[in-house]
Amino acid sequence: MALTAASGISQAEAQTSSVQTCELGDLRLESGAVIPNARMTYITHGTLNAERSNAILSIHGLRGNRDAQSFLAGPGRALDTTKYFVIQPDTLGVASVDPNATTSPTRSGMNMSFPRFTIRDMVQAEYRLITECLTIRHLVAVTGISMGGNGALQWAVSYPDFMDAVIPVVPMARASSQTAFIWELARQAIMLDPKWRDGDYPADDPPRRGTGVGINIQNAFGFSPESLSEMYGDRAAVDRFVATSSEQLGNTTQARDWVYRTWAIVDHDISAAPPFNGDLRAAARSIKARLLLIPNCFDQLHTPGAGGVMELAANAPNAKIVDIDDILGHSGNSSPRGVTVITAEVQSLLQRIADGRQGFGGPSFPRHWTRADRCPG
Repeated sequence: MALTAASGISQAEAQTSSVQTCELGDLRLESGAVIPNARMTYITHGTLNAERSNAILSIHGLRGNRDAQSFLAGPGRALDTTKYFVIQPDTLGVASVDPNATTSPTRSGMNMSFPRFTIRDMVQAEYRLITECLTIRHLVAVTGISMGGNGALQWAVSYPDFMDAVIPVVPMARASSQTAFIWELARQAIMLDPKWRDGDYPADDPPRRGTGVGINIQNAFGFSPESLSEMYGDRAAVDRFVATSSEQLGNTTQARDWVYRTWAIVDHDISAAPPFNGDLRAAARSIKARLLLIPNCFDQLHTPGAGGVMELAANAPNAKIVDIDDILGHSGNSSPRGVTVITAEVQSLLQRIADGRQGFGGPSFPRHWTRADRCPG
């Protein structure tokens, strides 16, 4: 498959790359549908070693893009770029502004004729990028946040021998009924905007109002009650935030592509495909990589229990679960506390892998938990 760069760079400048494009040709989805002439864009941090053995895949969340994971990559950070080559793709469905990208309904020009895709399809596209365009045959780790964490778990099941570690942050192993309820409400808010036009709205007149309200329905569950009380002192402050953030979200989010990606999230279940046929424990037992699960017990959007994270921790052969324990809930992964927890745990695991040591440092479950199968409280 062809690999192109948005602009020429020298090896010295390649510590953080310009935007690269992986030309995948026809991308066949598990439904049998085909995305023609699929082109994925991505950036990298660090340098790939001569053995091509120091690569880490870092996958972004629902509203993110290739840049969203960069706060974790750099010298001395969780993904230390003095040691590792970090790959950050624009995943399937991202409304990338790059003219080379065709992996979303909008950028492909197909709009609502674009085929629906699953998290498994997203992972397959990423696998092809890694193996065909970068010719990498093994990864040190796959990590991701939120939807990217879901994808990391799918990697663990779909390609169990391809990586040494899987590090999902605020993930779900499968979507819960609550999750499906939340995102259906959010989609309905968008689709009830008259400017939605069955998803075939013009570029200069999108459904901004419905989009902003819809995403804020999701955000209401992304924050914990404790964090909202701390952030906003009274009702007037809440109203101001809802108004300003809804406008900002509506102006900056491509509704069509966001809707497609939420469809993939609510259909997500790492045990859905053969040979597991819905048996999450069997899917967990198939995972060969070290599994470092990093949920947040304050998270009401991807709740660790209903999302299957506890079940994975109990049944995967080599797993550790760490609670971010931050009142910011689903957004706690990027709080000062969240970044500190993630950095310490990831660095510890990667060092053990580099040293050839087995397992993890520290307990398999947080010490402050009274039970291993549910969050405290």
